Amino acid sequence: MSDSGSAALAVEGLVAGYGGVIALDGVSISAGTAAITAVLGANGAGKTTLLRAVSGMIRPRRGRVLLGGTDLAGRSPEYMVRAGIAHVPEGQGVIPELTVEENLRIGMMSWPAGSKGRLSPGRSRAERAAALDEAYERFRPLADRRRKLAATLSGGERQMLVIARALLARPRVLLLDEPSLGLAPRIMAQVMDLVVRLSREHGLTIVLVEQNARSALAVADHGVVLNLGRVVASADARTLAADVALRHHYLGF
Repeated sequence: MSDSGSAALAVEGLVAGYGGVIALDGVSISAGTAAITAVLGANGAGKTTLLRAVSGMIRPRRGRVLLGGTDLAGRSPEYMVRAGIAHVPEGQGVIPELTVEENLRIGMMSWPAGSKGRLSPGRSRAERAAALDEAYERFRPLADRRRKLAATLSGGERQMLVIARALLARPRVLLLDEPSLGLAPRIMAQVMDLVVRLSREHGLTIVLVEQNARSALAVADHGVVLNLGRVVASADARTLAADVALRHHYLGF
């Protein structure tokens, strides 16, 4: 992985936790532009806390979160989205009472507005309609369900919806927390293929947290292994996948 000076996203010496519990203890990682960085480790290693701290959902106690060299640590989730960091939490967090399209429109709420709340130039109704069309083109199953309640979607469709909604915020960095959780193997493979396409074809920097280390390393460029809130390994994905001792002790395959 690239150093913090050239990385799209860099985390330096991050300390974060809940109450008296330290979940991240001086974590430093960097994610290269248009690359996939897999963050791996057992339950309780600090993976989800890392994404929550980067996206502003929890406030770090110490350390820096650098986006393009600017320290954003401690900013609000709304600020982070406007800055270019989109976070897809685990659990397929759709709003079930809203339609598919209403869920998608939430992704555009971070777009800047003009004076007195009017849409600014370049953020017209036409551009918003074009952005929705692009989402439906990329996620074909959602196009047929756009007027349906999100509650009626399958697990795979819900995962598509939350990723599509995050992409409508026009992020530079996409944080994905367990996107394959609870999905059938065939759907999981489709989600992983989508992650690769977003990186390769659209230039997104992706930080991928996955319990399934084998699948994550198969698509990642770089991998970071956490254990009890600390980085225990950081290397290119092939190197980590080939390290038998590391796989046995930390990755479970």
